Amino acid sequence: MALSRVEGEDALYVGGLWALRRSDSLAERHITHVLSMVAFDPDTFRNFKDELWSDYGKNFKHLTVDVTDEDDTNILVEFPKIVRFIDEGLHGAAKGQGAGGAPLEQHMDDMKLGAAKQATGRGNGAVFVHCVAGKSRSVSAVIAYLLWKYSNRFDPNIVPPSAYDLSTKNQGSAKLPSENQSTSGSKRPRTETGDDAVRAALGLIRRTRPMAEPNDGFMHQLALWWEMGCPEDVESNHVYQRWAFKREVEEHVAVGQAPSRLRFEDEAAQGRKGPSGSGDGASGVNLRCKKCRRTLATTPFIQKHAPAPPKAKPNSSPPPQQPCPHYFIEPLSWMRGELERGELNGRLMCPNERCGAAVGRYDWKGIHCACGAWVTPGLSLQRARVDEEAKRTTAGGVAGAQAGADQEAARRAQLGIRMPPGAAVTRGGGNL
Repeated sequence: MALSRVEGEDALYVGGLWALRRSDSLAERHITHVLSMVAFDPDTFRNFKDELWSDYGKNFKHLTVDVTDEDDTNILVEFPKIVRFIDEGLHGAAKGQGAGGAPLEQHMDDMKLGAAKQATGRGNGAVFVHCVAGKSRSVSAVIAYLLWKYSNRFDPNIVPPSAYDLSTKNQGSAKLPSENQSTSGSKRPRTETGDDAVRAALGLIRRTRPMAEPNDGFMHQLALWWEMGCPEDVESNHVYQRWAFKREVEEHVAVGQAPSRLRFEDEAAQGRKGPSGSGDGASGVNLRCKKCRRTLATTPFIQKHAPAPPKAKPNSSPPPQQPCPHYFIEPLSWMRGELERGELNGRLMCPNERCGAAVGRYDWKGIHCACGAWVTPGLSLQRARVDEEAKRTTAGGVAGAQAGADQEAARRAQLGIRMPPGAAVTRGGGNL
């Protein structure tokens, strides 16, 4: 299968290098823009007429984004440039320059995603996106564009993922879901819908190109692209920065070293607004030291991890799930003294100088939870050493109430007073 059109109103095609050599086929489909997700030598690459790409490629506006098809390749940082180019070709959001030269690449860097997305009118252009086989890199580029341009069509809160399920759809007669179609139930945040959205977009492409299959690393990065909201500046986004830091950790651990650079999520979040940034959201939990009641982590910095599926014996019911013995959390500034020692693993102690109780441990190589999950990097608070406390807030006083509670807990800890787990902290003395 050389050249496949993505189902929909756009003249968007995906394929491999073989299709790029079929210049007549490209002309028949009125291709105006070619996005190459793999580099090739224009002075040696020829079509089936034995013409060099440096000659017949002048008929197209061409952009090369050279990435390797490997799980650890950073394709995420290229998505803004990719979607700009595709949208410029399909909808004429802006005029490019030349064929394949630096001016066009500079133009794609300067072009704003917001302005491009507003150009929803149908243009006369047609875009061909290719890699070597038309299976992973090129498909990832097309998915990135679909998630950005038509987010409502792939949002699981609006359109059920089954709408794109090949097993339940006739490939020849299936219709695209309406952008106004909705599903029942509570709305999930983007942090929880990335995988479903990416699979839905992949399902659409597979209707006309069944071989489409991005590698696992690209699928994860596409989910992050969705979670981030498909921004025009990826590198300044906190989701990207956290992901990039974890990649650095993995690279250092692979050679037996602790990371040379530390990133503390609570410090990184200080400049951001909302629950995910400040950590003072109106709902969630606080994890407090069981001994002195000092707050160690709040909901935005607690990592979710999926337990490994239990190995059930035939004809037996699955064992009841037990609470995990670990709370996995992000690196936080109170760990600075321990983590700056440069060790691969160690113990986490309560930062309250009057307490100093052991509350958990860390291992940059990862920690194997009793539930079967492997979390990397592993920074764990032991369930037996901390209390989980639901946040108690009132309208208009979320941040102030929490700050007052923390101050009162610290004052009582200095006096050697430990409140029972879950007990409310009242200000102004009162009965203990």
